[in-house]
Amino acid sequence: MALQRLLDRTENPLEPAELYTRVEFPEPPDDRPYVFVNMVATVDGRIVIGEVGESATGVGEATDQLLFRRLQWVGDAAMIGSATLRATPVVLYPAEKPRFVVTRQGDIPLNNRFFTDSPDRAYVIAPEDLPTEKRDLIRANTCLIERGRGGVNLVEALRYLRQEMGIRYLLCEGGAVLNEELIKVGCMDELFLTVTPKLKGGTHLPGILEGQGFPRGEYCPVDLLSLYCDGDELYFRYRIGKETHTAQSFRK
Repeated sequence: MALQRLLDRTENPLEPAELYTRVEFPEPPDDRPYVFVNMVATVDGRIVIGEVGESATGVGEATDQLLFRRLQWVGDAAMIGSATLRATPVVLYPAEKPRFVVTRQGDIPLNNRFFTDSPDRAYVIAPEDLPTEKRDLIRANTCLIERGRGGVNLVEALRYLRQEMGIRYLLCEGGAVLNEELIKVGCMDELFLTVTPKLKGGTHLPGILEGQGFPRGEYCPVDLLSLYCDGDELYFRYRIGKETHTAQSFRK
């Protein structure tokens, strides 16, 4: 590993080799954790090298994997979407860290090490109107948090994590649909993004956000906090804006 600092606007930058061994965040809101997202993508924005429904394995290089593990230690807990869990045969987190999977339909691989390594620290976040048989199966194997109908109410779920479970800083590792839902409800605070020197192509393959997007001409601004590299692989840290902007060229 030969990390180099290209830019760092944070208050107390570490030596490049110690990047993300410690990360300073602002105080979290009272009603939810401070949410930081970690993703890896190719230069053209694809988050898988394989096909839809496969994991991100092979997208990033060794340093990305190292930083990925370091960021898992930074937060109080971790959260992923159910599609990401299904696509990744082995999902590992530090044993003492609570981990949450968000699902709309309750299709959860309960034999994944996400659950079996620390069954008392694994949680499923699902809608209140989940089919009875799926609700019963999840409850028989792990802890179930129910918020929302027809889909998870992320605002209420995050409120529960903060106020009832005391989680102040929450790492989210995707997938793309969960990322977009977080940003749409104003609950994504930072994005750690590795851009790896690969071109993949494929308009059917997901990017870091997937969904309807913002209305025509609108976008969410981000502020670059730091940028490091190892060879041709880049490691960005962004702070997410809380209000959407409208591009000048689209104004009437």
